[in-house]
Amino acid sequence: MRDFRWMGRPSVWEKDYRQVKLEVEAHMSLPNGPLLLAVSDESFMFEAKLNVPCEGGFTGLCVYHLDTTFAAVGMNRQEIEIHTSIAGFHSRAVIARPFGQDEATWLLRRSSALLTIGYRSEEQEIWIGNFQLPGVEQSISFGPYFTNATEQSMQGWMHLIRYTKES
Repeated sequence: MRDFRWMGRPSVWEKDYRQVKLEVEAHMSLPNGPLLLAVSDESFMFEAKLNVPCEGGFTGLCVYHLDTTFAAVGMNRQEIEIHTSIAGFHSRAVIARPFGQDEATWLLRRSSALLTIGYRSEEQEIWIGNFQLPGVEQSISFGPYFTNATEQSMQGWMHLIRYTKES
């Protein structure tokens, strides 16, 4: 966790070397945060267990280059979202897909410029999005994101993080 830095730091949060807990304020959306980002210039596989919020919030993984260029895949108890922005042109898809667990293990694979985001459910890997973003050939920023479109704050958390370098 020491390699992760806040972008859109939440006003209430707690972080140690194993986990992060935060309060996601009302009306928070990408790319304004909160995002907890690390940087890598190598091919890798990243896994993290995140909470699955109620309807109105989303948690998932984001690959970030600039405020105008990012890709994110997340979920709540009712839906999956795929959110991209390239040079400021936004695209967002929301797909109905109920999820009955409190947490999901999110997966991110980087192989050169190809980025793949998905999650693991009952030991099955479900890959949702493949992305090739401009400007991330050398290095990328990546990590969890938390959004909240409701009127009240929501709790968020991440733990059980694993980063594996791939050749």
